[in-house]
Amino acid sequence: MIKYTILKRLLDFILSLFLLIFLSPLLLLIALSIKLTSNGKILFVQKRIGKNKKIFLCFKFRTMVNDSKEKLKNILSKNISQKKEFTAKQKILNDPRITRIGKLLRYTDLDELPQILNVLLGDMSFIGPRPIIREEIKRYKGNF
Repeated sequence: MIKYTILKRLLDFILSLFLLIFLSPLLLLIALSIKLTSNGKILFVQKRIGKNKKIFLCFKFRTMVNDSKEKLKNILSKNISQKKEFTAKQKILNDPRITRIGKLLRYTDLDELPQILNVLLGDMSFIGPRPIIREEIKRYKGNF
């Protein structure tokens, strides 16, 4: 009998490969729209912590302006309520750093599509633990 983990990995691999091929026109259209509407890279790559606390590079379409880290420091230094919000949730409601196309991508979750590549590579699974960033470890209290 094939082990559950081997079967799950095989299904993840086959489904992610099929989806990448099937969705390639959409992926190219999104990439092109990001490139034509803002400066910077098409993909946002971030270190995430996955299953068994393994660190990997997680791929997403870039939805923020190119210098978002610098702008975040400026926003948080000027607005105490947004600083509290960001500290609690790692997000800001109506974040001014998000591009016009980025708003659409986030609303439709299309910014997450490059994570299919993470599934193909075996860093993530379609059904599995959600990858987190180091700052979120406190929120999960070690249960991830």
